[in-house]
Amino acid sequence: MDNTYTSTPNGGHTAVSRVLLLLFLTGLQPALSSQGAQTQPPNSLTVEIIGPNHVTVGVPSSIICVSNCPKCTYSMSLDGQTAQGQGNELAFTVNSWVEALTVKCTVTEDTNKTTKKAEKEQKIQVLAGPANVSITGPDLMNPTVSHTYSCHAYCRPSCNYTWRADKGPWIRGQGNVISVTPQEMDNSKSLTCKATNSVSGLYVTATRNFAVMTGPSQVQIKGPDIIEIAERYKFECAAECHPSCRYVSSVDGQAVRGNVIEMSVDEPLKSVTLKCEVQNTASRKTATALKTVQIKGSDNKSTRPGETLALLLLAFILSAAFAL
Repeated sequence: MDNTYTSTPNGGHTAVSRVLLLLFLTGLQPALSSQGAQTQPPNSLTVEIIGPNHVTVGVPSSIICVSNCPKCTYSMSLDGQTAQGQGNELAFTVNSWVEALTVKCTVTEDTNKTTKKAEKEQKIQVLAGPANVSITGPDLMNPTVSHTYSCHAYCRPSCNYTWRADKGPWIRGQGNVISVTPQEMDNSKSLTCKATNSVSGLYVTATRNFAVMTGPSQVQIKGPDIIEIAERYKFECAAECHPSCRYVSSVDGQAVRGNVIEMSVDEPLKSVTLKCEVQNTASRKTATALKTVQIKGSDNKSTRPGETLALLLLAFILSAAFAL
């Protein structure tokens, strides 16, 4: 035997009914030779090979040889390699892919007067896969934009591909390719590819999850609406963003990077204006929020043109705070 297949001893003759039951349970159909049934002369020695039309790499298989001879010896071979001690059943596993294998059964009847011999050969197709199923395409999706994904699998002779997005129905793509367009409200998408061997019907699935760009949305500046002179206060800009957002915060036109500002007012002012500019790092979409903060204790009179604003600004970069 070479390394193409591995035979398994079975201890001699095996009942035909048990093998037929095994083939039925595995979904395989008994296969006769391509010549079909033939009319045999009276008292002639007949041979038939019962087994699957195809086998799959790595999946155990068996073939049985039957004859009208009640006391015969059997010799079985696979691709010219004789299997010793197999009786009339050959159990084997194909280890590597080849296009086809040839199984041969020889039946010999020895009597006191004569020796009769009959042979039968049959081709078995070898299948492989599906294995190593994978999905390729962009990791991040942009809402309302079409994205193309492809599925790849090792299959012999070939594979058919079907797709499912999230928990939707299975659909057939263009070969192994599908296009997906996420909606504005989607935060993520899941794609599953099913690769099915076109002959055996065996299948394997692969799933990938993809993030969808969202935001910036619901931009707001959190903090008190009224502050007192000489007290320190903290304000934070928040937004919903995926994958992440950059922030630039400002107080009365004085800008700093980041989404957190700590400040104190040293002069009596009527109010100060806080501004937060947010940009999605992937889509480059932007949004802005404003907040007017009143100063407690001020006489609410307008300040003189020459009057300056004394602010202590301490900016802290909390999440992806880079310059726009």
